[in-house]
Amino acid sequence: METSEIFEELVGQYQSMMYYTALKIVKDAQMAEDVVQESWIKVFKHQLKLERIETLGSWLRTITSRSAIDLLRKEKRRNESLLSNEANLLEQLEQCSVKAVDDVLDWKFTFEYLEQLVNNKKLLPIFRMKFQLNLDDEQIAKQLNISHSAVKMRIFRTRKLIKQSYHVQSASTLKSGA
Repeated sequence: METSEIFEELVGQYQSMMYYTALKIVKDAQMAEDVVQESWIKVFKHQLKLERIETLGSWLRTITSRSAIDLLRKEKRRNESLLSNEANLLEQLEQCSVKAVDDVLDWKFTFEYLEQLVNNKKLLPIFRMKFQLNLDDEQIAKQLNISHSAVKMRIFRTRKLIKQSYHVQSASTLKSGA
C-alpha cells in the first residue's frame, strides 16, 4: 500500500473524531478545521513513527487537542497584545502558560459535567469554591452567609452524587463474562 493510500484511509477513519475533538476545545467550526489540518500536517511529518504507535486513535486525539490548545494560545496572544496595565499583564501571562490553559480546560469540562449531574443549584457553587478556588469551609460559609455545617453537608451531597454517577457509569461499561 502506498503512503498516499494509507493517509487517505487514515483521514477517512479519523477525520470526524479529530474535528469534533478540536471543535469541543476551540468552539468554532473554522478554527476546528484549521486545527485538524495542522494536526494532519504533524502526522505526515512524523509518518515514520506511525508504525510504532499502538493506539493510533488516542495518539491522533492527543495531537489534535494539543494543536487546538496551541491555536487558542496563539489567538489569545494576538488579541491581548495591547494590555492596559501591569496587573493585567501578569494575569494574562499566567493564563497563557501551558499548565494554566490545561487546568482551565480541565476545570471547564469537569464543571460542565457537574452542572449536568447536579440539579441542585446550591451544591455546585460551594463545590467550585472548595475545589477550584481552594477556599476552606469557613471562608465559603462567610462568603455565602451560611453555616459551616451547611457547607460541609452540601459538599458531602455533591460528592455523593458524583460517586453515584461514577458507580452507574462503571456498572454500565462492564460486559457480562468480563
